Amino acid sequence: MEDNRLYALSEALGNFAAQPKVRDGAIPLLNVLEYESTRTVDVGTVSEFLNTFDEGHLTEKQRGFFKTWKDVDICFQFTDEDVKRHSDLFEKSEFDTGRNKSFLFMAADLSERGYTRAHLAGTARVVNRLFLMPVILLFRYGDVLTLAAVHRRTNMHHPDRDVLERVTLVKDINAHNPHRAHLDILHELSFSQLREKGARDFDALHSRWEQTLDVEVLNKRFYSELFSWFERASTVCSFPDDGAGEGGTERHVIRMITRLLFIWFLKEKRLVPEQLFEEDFAKKVLRHHTLDTTDYYRAILQNLFFATLNTETDQRIFENESNSESRKTSTYLYSDLLSDTNALIRQLSRVPFVNGGLFDCLDDVTGQNCVDAFTEDSKWLDELRVPANLFLDPKNGLFALFRRYKFTIEESTHFDREVALDPELLGRVFENLLASYNPETRVTARNATGSFYTPRQVVDYMVRQALVESLSAKLTSTEESVDTWRSRLVQLFEQTEITDELIEPFDINERRAIVDAIANVKTLDPAVGSGAFPMGILQMLTGVLRRLDPDNSLWEETQKELAKSKAGNAFDRGSQTARDEALREISATFEKYRHSDYGRKLYLIQNAIFGVDIQPVACQIAKLRFFISLIIEQDIAHDEINLGIKPLPNLETRVVIADSLVSVHPSTSSQLLLDEVDVKLSEVVDVREQYFLSDSPGKKLDCINEDKRLRQELRDVLKADLDDWILEQKRKIERNLSSISNAREREQYKKIELRRMEEEKIQFDNAYSDVRKIAEWDPYDQNRQATWFSAQYMFGILDGFDVVIGNPPYYRLQKNEGYAAKLYGDAGFETFRRKGDIYQLFLEKGCSLLKSNTGILSYITSNSWLKAEYGKPLRQYFRENHTPLQMIEMGKDVFENAIVDTAVLLIREGKYWPEQCRAVDVDVAADDRFPPPMPEWGSLEPIGNQPWMVLSLAERALMQKIESVGTPLRDWDISI
Repeated sequence: MEDNRLYALSEALGNFAAQPKVRDGAIPLLNVLEYESTRTVDVGTVSEFLNTFDEGHLTEKQRGFFKTWKDVDICFQFTDEDVKRHSDLFEKSEFDTGRNKSFLFMAADLSERGYTRAHLAGTARVVNRLFLMPVILLFRYGDVLTLAAVHRRTNMHHPDRDVLERVTLVKDINAHNPHRAHLDILHELSFSQLREKGARDFDALHSRWEQTLDVEVLNKRFYSELFSWFERASTVCSFPDDGAGEGGTERHVIRMITRLLFIWFLKEKRLVPEQLFEEDFAKKVLRHHTLDTTDYYRAILQNLFFATLNTETDQRIFENESNSESRKTSTYLYSDLLSDTNALIRQLSRVPFVNGGLFDCLDDVTGQNCVDAFTEDSKWLDELRVPANLFLDPKNGLFALFRRYKFTIEESTHFDREVALDPELLGRVFENLLASYNPETRVTARNATGSFYTPRQVVDYMVRQALVESLSAKLTSTEESVDTWRSRLVQLFEQTEITDELIEPFDINERRAIVDAIANVKTLDPAVGSGAFPMGILQMLTGVLRRLDPDNSLWEETQKELAKSKAGNAFDRGSQTARDEALREISATFEKYRHSDYGRKLYLIQNAIFGVDIQPVACQIAKLRFFISLIIEQDIAHDEINLGIKPLPNLETRVVIADSLVSVHPSTSSQLLLDEVDVKLSEVVDVREQYFLSDSPGKKLDCINEDKRLRQELRDVLKADLDDWILEQKRKIERNLSSISNAREREQYKKIELRRMEEEKIQFDNAYSDVRKIAEWDPYDQNRQATWFSAQYMFGILDGFDVVIGNPPYYRLQKNEGYAAKLYGDAGFETFRRKGDIYQLFLEKGCSLLKSNTGILSYITSNSWLKAEYGKPLRQYFRENHTPLQMIEMGKDVFENAIVDTAVLLIREGKYWPEQCRAVDVDVAADDRFPPPMPEWGSLEPIGNQPWMVLSLAERALMQKIESVGTPLRDWDISI
């Protein structure tokens, strides 16, 4: 029966594309979905439609959405009467009756061949402004159909109005060859399917539509299936030891999934041919293909990973087996496994070089250590087992799983989304996969469906508030103007559409000032996980730049000034050539992507967004999110080199594998450090800046080798300094001894001097210990973590971050026999308590990383520190050193399987008391809106290390009254 309905849907879609009049195709399609009504009206032409329904409320820019409309029709109004299978005449006056108890189905025929999701979402939002009931829109352009629905809710301040929230689209349905996932979604939207799910009245029908179009449900279903595959793969696969301890197989599988998901998004962009993932192709090109061997993984997938996506198109060759001892890890291998080498090369030649580090082979080129085992060395061959059935099995293979879902390369935003798997899905998937092998979260994660990923609305809120506070401080010099800038920036950051009315308040000088402030903002997530917060920052700042500077002229100007400034201090070190190359690169980027987000994103990632995580795989996933965000902005040009695709930047020096709780401060730990050491350290930072935009394996290797050379020179300088110092001290003692004639005095002097020398040597060694750590750290090794963190020497940031944001881990320091307590007990934390939680240390550490007086910290953590005994030192620390701005008690509902209550804290570096901290508890809010409306907010007034209480304004007033007239419990003669 279901197959018959899907066939009927396919037929109706084909008919929809074929009909000259859009109405004649739309109504039969809606009828197949069991929506029928005679309640309709002829709206005439597009101009007549606008004249009838727009009563002067739309701006010129909003009316501009209709310029490409060729035809429009109101198919019918589907009301509660139609639900009961009754029919009434369609009268405009009846729009007011039964508010939000009807759908209006409309169809529009568009002239162009393709539209972005943002454009279609903006159009749907504008159309919904014209009517009092929800409007479901069917857009037709060529042979493609998009369905759009807008979530509406009652305006809290004006109950007679609606607030138009996020637009959801089922986008780019191919009318003649629809994706199975699109047919399934449309089928689930049919009236009988929704009725089976409990839609007994029209309000419930609205609710079921929203549930069916809920991307969260889609993501959870996908993750559930992918996790089953992950568990199976972790059982049947084997890999070489990656040297990172327990969970090695799971890490290998996760790394494999990251690469394949990225490739699947490339396939959606038509940059990777579909044939590579079909068993017929494997049978054609492999000599002895069977589903239980590793040949497919080795000869096709590994060659795709390392010798194609990570190799420039003119450098792709099969390795000369006679020279295998000195081979590069980017040449094709396994010709002995192939029966048709040319067929494979033809398919791989259609794939561009993307760079970026995701497809760097992690094997040691000397062959001494293999992680990916991309080698023909017999001693490693048995280490790798990845059977082909994991990918090609028609029912349970990974590619069969991917094909059951529609992928989209457009990123969801706070304002619009597509019912498809988009790049944000990666964060949800990998946050849970990472948790599934972490000993602290393994048990919970095995049963989770999304609980370790901070919800998008929470991320967006935290990002928006932190950026508004930070930029307000950057743009003003007085407290009064801070408030003015804050209110204006809130409006800018919350803007859902590009309209002249909202941009107009910013003149050109103000726009330039905001763009400059954004270009100089520095943000850090010290526990980056899968990159949800850095991506939130990237998307939000990109949207603001798009609204302020549509043609990127101000942004280009600012980036060139930044490039000159960065090279300014490096002229003496011969870096002017690098500066000139950087300026040419900026010009070329904006020449090609003048009206694109590509340049906005690229330079935000380069200059504004940084991340740290102790898990190598987490850093790889966070970088993957950035790679997809950049690749989707690029245009394909088949007649250009590399298909016109600009290779991705190298993010190893932007997202680093390190322990962010342990610091090194060599420049402040001793006066004995020589200028030569500081110069070498600065040169290392310069090289890593050049590495970011190195767009070929050769340039990358040059930077890596130069970095290695400088670090060796640094080690040599350290040894020479120490040897010279010891020699000089000995000579000084001998000279002074020669002037002392008394033997007893000579002996006494010698003892004193040797003791002094030993004490100074200890100081000397301590200072140089930090420098040695820096010299020994190799940021290009994607499998090793640094046991320390320094923003200065890892990122070149000297004066702190404007924003530190994230969701740090929660676990008791006493767990695992007190391992964390021992590790961080002597790390200098004021708030350390052996019975405390590690998130407390992240709170203190985050504050210490902020720019003085203006930096903003925004964390979501357990809220236990607000009242627990072990939270006393943290409360005292905040009270004495920093200024809490906002607190939201979130309860247990943020992370589905969480066992702790959580809270969002926004805090400014430095003490500015008695500034009031606004606070709210979502559990006592009137509805489930996030954040709760301002009238429901109260305040937080910390006193010393006493428990912090979030009280409403009425509760605060009552407490103050009680305190003013009551007697404290401690003054009563009562024994408790």
